[in-house]
Amino acid sequence: MKKAEKDDSETSRLLDHAAQNASRHVQLETDSVPDVVTYGSVTDEHTEEVANNTETSTEEEGFSLRRASKRQILSFISIALLNFCGACYYSVIAPFFPNEALKRGVPQIVVGLIFGCFAVVNFFGNLVFGKYITSIGSRFLLTSGVFVSGSCSVLFGLLEYTEGTTFMVFCFTIRSIEALGVAGFQTAGTAILTHAFPNKVGTVMGSLEIFSGLGLMTGPPIGGVLYDLGGFKTPFITMGLLLLCCCVFVTVLIPPQPDEQEGKTDVPLLFFFKIPAVLVACGLTVVVACMLDYMDPVLQPYLIKEFKTSPVHIGLIYLLWAAVYAILAPGCGWLADKKKCVPVMVTLGMAGTMVGTLLLGPSPLLTDYAHILPRKLWVNIIALVVIAASCGAVMTPIVNMMLWAASDAGMENNFALYGLVSGVMNAFFAIGNLLGPLVGSALTERFDFPWTSTAFGGLVLFYIVVLLVFYIYDGCLSPTRDRRVVSTDEESQTLPA
Repeated sequence: MKKAEKDDSETSRLLDHAAQNASRHVQLETDSVPDVVTYGSVTDEHTEEVANNTETSTEEEGFSLRRASKRQILSFISIALLNFCGACYYSVIAPFFPNEALKRGVPQIVVGLIFGCFAVVNFFGNLVFGKYITSIGSRFLLTSGVFVSGSCSVLFGLLEYTEGTTFMVFCFTIRSIEALGVAGFQTAGTAILTHAFPNKVGTVMGSLEIFSGLGLMTGPPIGGVLYDLGGFKTPFITMGLLLLCCCVFVTVLIPPQPDEQEGKTDVPLLFFFKIPAVLVACGLTVVVACMLDYMDPVLQPYLIKEFKTSPVHIGLIYLLWAAVYAILAPGCGWLADKKKCVPVMVTLGMAGTMVGTLLLGPSPLLTDYAHILPRKLWVNIIALVVIAASCGAVMTPIVNMMLWAASDAGMENNFALYGLVSGVMNAFFAIGNLLGPLVGSALTERFDFPWTSTAFGGLVLFYIVVLLVFYIYDGCLSPTRDRRVVSTDEESQTLPA
């Protein structure tokens, strides 16, 4: 009798095991949806179970806050607010800090190094935070980064009561710590949104550029007004308190993230950098960051000297530049989610950037040698509009390019990968932010601004050649890669249960 009961129990266990394996195979077959790019899965209250054990999420319908879940809406609003405040804070010191530093006995070269140290520390901070984001925790990294940045801003305002060597030492110290805070919330914010909208990464990144553009537009005038009202400390303390308020806001609104359930996940950083498409995307990030920033220290003096442009008109020109970038970025982001469109969009964007840099000045090749264009202010305004529109087309697909490359190389699509991609992208953008103004200033001092802009146009032309070579090489490899993926899928389906 006992033997019969034991046999029945063993038979029941085997039947349950077979049923689980059958369910698993059905799930694997139904989950494979061709022609849809997905970076992981997102589960929320809008996900519905259907009869065949598959899940259909509202995320597949596209990026729309009206169809988004509560978690997605809160994540987007929080990161968008941080983008606006961060861009505003980044640009608020431009109208007054260099002159204030010079008055306090800081040499001109040291003023440049104070700005430069931020980019260097930010580069390494983004790489470290991107690799260890799941160990640290994305939500903690986001809130603590905002808190550190706001606190450093308040401390920077208190430097009004110092001067000379003391002023310089504390400037370097506070700016370096501040760069770590900014790296923390940059990396965490991009990773959180990448996971929240896995099928619309480009559209979301493009939409965020609206808030970044608004911050860059409003930062300088806000900084100038606050400086006139209360002196050196007022802009820093005001922006610091604003960031601290954002810290409270984000802490309350950002929901628990998937990395809190995934736990510590190791991501092979060196393997990631060995992927050719990732290296191309990193170089593209540096180039587009240089194009956005190389003119910052040299364009204003050139416009005043060459065209007698008033400060008000220069401010309006910069406002137009930022507005064009912010308005067109969402449309570029929508195209960036279509994998087949990205190579064409990036190449055309780079070509437009090259044309814009040659028009900015304009280049002596067009005025003195070819005699095509006059050296007029309206030509420079058109050039800035072309650069702003073209850089948006290049910048928005970069996160997608890295994610696609990592997925093709066999890396697991999880929150750790999103953090790594976010950190790497922000790190190399910081390098471009450093190299653009430094090289632009050095070339303008040795030559003049039109030749400087021409040199940066040559840099863009060189990278267009790099992109074309890479796309031809990648196109030759893609049939082999697709056959290998199909073969692997067929083998996995024929494995015994």
